[in-house]
Amino acid sequence: MIEYVTLTKNSPDFESYLLGTFAKDKRALPITTLNVNSSAETVTFKIVPLKEIELSAWGSVLLQTFKVRSFLLVLVPLFLVLSKNISDESLVDPMATLMATWGVFCAFVAVNLRNDFMDHMKGVDRILERSGSRAIQNGWVRAITIKKLSTFFLILAFGFAIPLMVVYPWLGAVILPAAIVGILAQFRKQSSFKYRRFGEVLLFVMFGPLLTVGYQLSMGAGFDEESFWIGCVWGWLVLFVVHLRNFRNILPSSQAGFSNTVNWLGFDRSRRLLAGWWFLFMVFNLAYHYVYAGIYWGFYLTLGLAFVSLSFIGQMKKLSSPAGSEMVAVFRRGYALYLIAVGLWVFECLWYLSW
Repeated sequence: MIEYVTLTKNSPDFESYLLGTFAKDKRALPITTLNVNSSAETVTFKIVPLKEIELSAWGSVLLQTFKVRSFLLVLVPLFLVLSKNISDESLVDPMATLMATWGVFCAFVAVNLRNDFMDHMKGVDRILERSGSRAIQNGWVRAITIKKLSTFFLILAFGFAIPLMVVYPWLGAVILPAAIVGILAQFRKQSSFKYRRFGEVLLFVMFGPLLTVGYQLSMGAGFDEESFWIGCVWGWLVLFVVHLRNFRNILPSSQAGFSNTVNWLGFDRSRRLLAGWWFLFMVFNLAYHYVYAGIYWGFYLTLGLAFVSLSFIGQMKKLSSPAGSEMVAVFRRGYALYLIAVGLWVFECLWYLSW
């Protein structure tokens, strides 16, 4: 039997319903959230027996819960640095490289899961219908389970990182700052940098230079400038996707009081931000190729990206409102640009490896 329960933030059962610990055989699906992120927050839950939860194929549930598509954010830069070192014949320690790969992967999964947990508890994923994996909101898994899985993968990540820091002590200069940034992002219930203007800069550092330089050092190859600049260009591209997602959600985020750079700038200035950000990515990518990878690859890659960017820029100019299907179309076109850039860069590396 399905029933509905409305609770305020001050209710003693409020957190247990959000966590999913109120009952073992039922799920509390958040239907409506009012006054989110305030002391007057009120949530209406749909209480559904566990046996009545609609599940897709278990493979689809796993893929969506772990947000497998987001793995590109770490697997691509790791591949870029790895292929560079293989081409340069500077891969000194394959075993350490394998451990570092698994360590980064586990750390990313931990952060991803913790992000879903915190955004559910804070209300972000309950307000923004396209945010997060939706695994908690659909009742596929309890929030407390996501939290425990995050802790498990975090322990695994440290299990891979500690031996590497023993062998290569200078890795601590990269791993420790990354751990601090991750803690600030995910383990503080209030005032996380994700909800502050310009807080995305820390994402740039974490998914850019810290990631690529740390991976480079873990190979025993030593620091080189190219791995740093790979991280800078990649981090800039990652922030394009972050700004793009925030732009898609600008209206409901603003209504709910969530703060980020896009919301602070507003609709019109955010359109210019996205267009300018993408243009600068192409400039930085061309500069990187000119210095490290060859002007011919850089020229043709930039030419191709510029050509496929025209329709995206055109759609951005035509946008007249942050509501409606046009926003979804712009997001899809912008995300397609990101995937094209990734595909071309990976193809380039495969080309070098084949020679």
